[in-house]
Amino acid sequence: MNPKQIGSYKYYDYCRFCKSKKISSVIDLGYVPLAGGFLKNINKESLTKEFFYPLTLSFCQNCYLLQTSNVINKDILFKNYYYNSSSIKTLVNHFENVTEELLRHLPQNIKPFIVEIGSNDGTLIKSSLSKGVKTLGIDPATNIVRPLMKQKLPIINDYFTEKLAVRIKKRYGQADIIFSSNTLAHIENMHDVARGIKILLKKNGMLIFETHYLGKLIKELQYDMIYHEHQYYYSLTTLKKFFKMHQMEIFDVKPIQIHAGSMRYYVQNINGGRKITNSVIKLEKREKNMKLDKKNTFILYQKKVEKTKKRLITFLTSLKKRGHEIIGYGASGRGSIIMNYCGLDSNNLSYIVDDAPAKQKLYTPGNHLRVYPPKKIYKNQVSYILLFAWSFSKEIISKHQLYIQSGGKFIIPLPRVRLLSKNEKK
Repeated sequence: MNPKQIGSYKYYDYCRFCKSKKISSVIDLGYVPLAGGFLKNINKESLTKEFFYPLTLSFCQNCYLLQTSNVINKDILFKNYYYNSSSIKTLVNHFENVTEELLRHLPQNIKPFIVEIGSNDGTLIKSSLSKGVKTLGIDPATNIVRPLMKQKLPIINDYFTEKLAVRIKKRYGQADIIFSSNTLAHIENMHDVARGIKILLKKNGMLIFETHYLGKLIKELQYDMIYHEHQYYYSLTTLKKFFKMHQMEIFDVKPIQIHAGSMRYYVQNINGGRKITNSVIKLEKREKNMKLDKKNTFILYQKKVEKTKKRLITFLTSLKKRGHEIIGYGASGRGSIIMNYCGLDSNNLSYIVDDAPAKQKLYTPGNHLRVYPPKKIYKNQVSYILLFAWSFSKEIISKHQLYIQSGGKFIIPLPRVRLLSKNEKK
């Protein structure tokens, strides 16, 4: 591997939510490439454009926000994006369910309007439009959005900001619901976004958003969810403090299974008419018991992550010594982090397979493994598949029962290293 080229980034020595200087570095995954920085080829020209960045998280002892210390230019992160919701059946089904959830909350006596922040390839928009609901998507990923705009899908190719919210309000009116799935932890200036939401949302409207949940990340050692795009790792405790700054409040929460454990938050303007649910009260107590407001929790987490890294490397090394070929499944951000943090390369893995056509024929960031369609598994069946997309294990394993029945084994890397074979299907 070529020597690492360090890319440019912005360093914060204060909390981006409350501006406190009482902030400490608690988690360090070293210098890694962008999780979505896949390469079209690995010639000299391409490699000169591949950069590595420090991946460290800091903890604010004032508002308890866990956040990336180093921030990369948003255009580098999001203007050309390789994540497609529609390529994953679990996500398609999820957004169908989300549509039904949104419909339950929409007012019945008017023509409702939904705005989605981070609409990706339009999976939710298509679902809600099919139900006759006026919907508008916003997403900065030009490579994904432009083809959809040519198909006349109502999407704005831009970042959601206060300035854009003013424009949308003027042209379309205010929204009954603003929805976001896995984007509100990706934005450098969340205060700008919150101001935009306040402008665009009706007085009695609601913001509903989903994001990876800090409690799950800590409890299940999900360090593979830590990457540069994920700038914040939210607890309810922190979010309550943040929204209070903008005269808003969380009135309900709902754990969801997507991405191996996320949380859906329901937010309204203060005095928006909805009561705070018991779910909010219970989660607050649970977070207190988990000590998500203590710096030492995250220092201990770093030590546990280092141990699970050693276990995975030891296990893969033992398989290779016995002559087994191993490949990876899932050219995902999570996979990129595991491979680069653990130092996995062609000495450990032969290649990667992925279901998304957009990623096939590309090379993984940092270690430059070729990505192939899953059918390659069967051309020269390998003994072991390291399942980077382990949060979608049920869907993937159901697709590849033939592989398992013929003796193939999946390696699940987290929360603990374990094997999944025809003798163990759970």
